[in-house]
Amino acid sequence: MSLATHIKKMINTPTDSQLQSIRLPTTTVNQLEELAQVLDKTRTELISTFIEGGLVELEKQLDELRSEDLPSENDAPTSEARYFLLNTNYNNSPEDHYTMLENGEASAFYQGWKESIAHLNEGDVVFLYQSGVGIVGYGKADRELIKREHCGHENEWYARKLNDFVRLQTPLTAKGCKDTTKSNFNFRMTMVSLNTEQGDALIKKFNEA
Repeated sequence: MSLATHIKKMINTPTDSQLQSIRLPTTTVNQLEELAQVLDKTRTELISTFIEGGLVELEKQLDELRSEDLPSENDAPTSEARYFLLNTNYNNSPEDHYTMLENGEASAFYQGWKESIAHLNEGDVVFLYQSGVGIVGYGKADRELIKREHCGHENEWYARKLNDFVRLQTPLTAKGCKDTTKSNFNFRMTMVSLNTEQGDALIKKFNEA
């Protein structure tokens, strides 16, 4: 969702918010006050909208940087297991999130994100991460890259079946991931590569559960 979409949503739809303390330059506060009067909104609503839109743009740019480090879809498969953490994008589309779980698949949508699925090799282990909840399932990527339409847009849904898929009854939280692997992950990116030690530690944790 672009910043423009966030602004349109803010104008047309009442939003919930939580109290936060933040210091802003006086000039910025004055601009917010002027916009708030024009739109008949509170400064808090404006700040929330700009932050949400800014986060989306930041995540997009981080994904673009990260994609440069991901292996090419043309790379020859390796004999060693590779591990990836895929954010299911629950916050923006719960329906897509639950489709992944029900189908036991890894999916991403639209240019800039769907390519992460094309980068997977057969046998790569993919952990599905639900924002705010944790790892909710995992499996091994299938060889076939599936392309579907998404919301009327042809070939904008890339997916791979996750063989031997396990849907976890008890998700492993972000803190649980950190404690298990003794390391930090960037959970907000679409897909990140985990090293062998991290992946092995997670699999061991799930096997012991």
